Amino acid sequence: MAAVPYQKLSIQQKRELDLSKVRDAAVRCPHCEMQVMPVDLLVHVAQRCAGRPEPGPGAKWITHREALAMGVARATLSFWVERDFVRATGERQDRKYLLRDLALKIAQQKGFRRR
Repeated sequence: MAAVPYQKLSIQQKRELDLSKVRDAAVRCPHCEMQVMPVDLLVHVAQRCAGRPEPGPGAKWITHREALAMGVARATLSFWVERDFVRATGERQDRKYLLRDLALKIAQQKGFRRR
């Protein structure tokens, strides 16, 4: 068996080669949730981002009572819906909220408080 060039390198050279191949982990676009490299994120948002994807057929919608039980204040929930941070469907008295959007906003809110 012939030795490949990598096998002929010293340990220091192998380490340098491996470290040169390491890159940042991909991040998710806050709008369309597509994974992009950090260096490409701003270009993606400015030029290629298609916006939020539509909820699929398996999306979970929750009632107003369930949303309030998750710890969201009534005024905050209304603000999020008005600003389109949380998608809602139905008439005002029979409104359902997209659990995915609501959970994401609650997690973001708690993350900002923690710091």
